[in-house]
Amino acid sequence: MRCIGKRAESAVMFCGIMNLPPPPTKFTKFNNNLLQAARETCEESMAEAVHEAVEENEGGRDIAVAVDGSWQKQGFSSKNGVVTVTSVDTGKVIDVEILSKHCICPNKTKHLQNCKRNFVGYSGKMEVTDILHFCLNEEKYALKATLDTNPNGNNLA
Repeated sequence: MRCIGKRAESAVMFCGIMNLPPPPTKFTKFNNNLLQAARETCEESMAEAVHEAVEENEGGRDIAVAVDGSWQKQGFSSKNGVVTVTSVDTGKVIDVEILSKHCICPNKTKHLQNCKRNFVGYSGKMEVTDILHFCLNEEKYALKATLDTNPNGNNLA
C-alpha cells in the first residue's frame, strides 16, 4: 500500500473489504509477546486467588463462588460476552471466560484454527453455559464450588 501512497489503515480496510486477513505489522511480534505475558499473569493471579480462597476456608476445597456475566451490547443480541467466577470469601476472580458468537472465517462451514467463535446459541445463554463449563472443569484447581447463582439480583432462568 505504501507504493501507492497509502498507510497501514488503508491496508487494513482493503483487506477487510476483500475478506482477507489483516496485513502483518511491525508490532505484531511485540503484541504477541505482551498477550502471552498477560495470559500467564492472569493464570498465576487466578491460581493465587484460588489458594487464598482455600486458606480463607480453612483448607477446605469446597468454596462459595459468585458467577456474573456481561455482554458487549445491552440486551440479548450481543455477539461477545465475558463471564467471571469470583470467590465469595475473598472477592477475587478465580476464573474468567470470554465467549464469542462472531466468526471471521471466510468459509463459515470450515473454521480456521484462529477462529474466535467458541459459543453457539442465544446471548442470554452465555452465562449459564459458562457456569456449567466451570462446574464440569472443577479439577482445574481441584475445587468443589458452591454457586451463588444470583449475586446481584439477575435472573438466570
